[in-house]
Amino acid sequence: MGELKKSSVFPGFFLILLGAILLIHKLVPDFLGWRQLYPLIILGLGIMYLFRASMKPRNSRGGVFPGTILLLAGIFFILRNYDLVPFYYVRDVWQVFVIIFGLGFLALYIANPKDWGVLIPAGIFIFIGVLSLLKMYFIIDWELWDILGDYWPTILILIGLAIIINSLRKENFKSVKSGN
Repeated sequence: MGELKKSSVFPGFFLILLGAILLIHKLVPDFLGWRQLYPLIILGLGIMYLFRASMKPRNSRGGVFPGTILLLAGIFFILRNYDLVPFYYVRDVWQVFVIIFGLGFLALYIANPKDWGVLIPAGIFIFIGVLSLLKMYFIIDWELWDILGDYWPTILILIGLAIIINSLRKENFKSVKSGN
């Protein structure tokens, strides 16, 4: 038999576990409902992405961002389904996902500290998410928030510019380093 690839082991185990849970659900319908099952699927996918990213070299950890987002979203949905967090409706949840998105960028920086450019969108998303949660619970009441509410697409433009500048900076560094 050929050599067993480490990258294919975890997805195989994940599919076996998912299949077993779904089979048990078919045989014993009260075991797990969809409300309890989908967070586990999201959580498992996040763990799978993070596991696969940990197998890659330090500078090419592509699964860190989606893995972090899926892991945190799975944890959030589990906590929400057991009433440990008060958020349920979309108008309440979007702030949490903005923060999770920011934490995904922060995880990219932790995985590759040389890529400091991802700290810009991380900070912006976390700041906006926390600020909007504070506003939702009437801890802050800023008129500035109303201005941000009208002009929030500007933030997306700034994040896009930061990403482009960071990638151009990397390309210029590579060309200078190679002597071209």
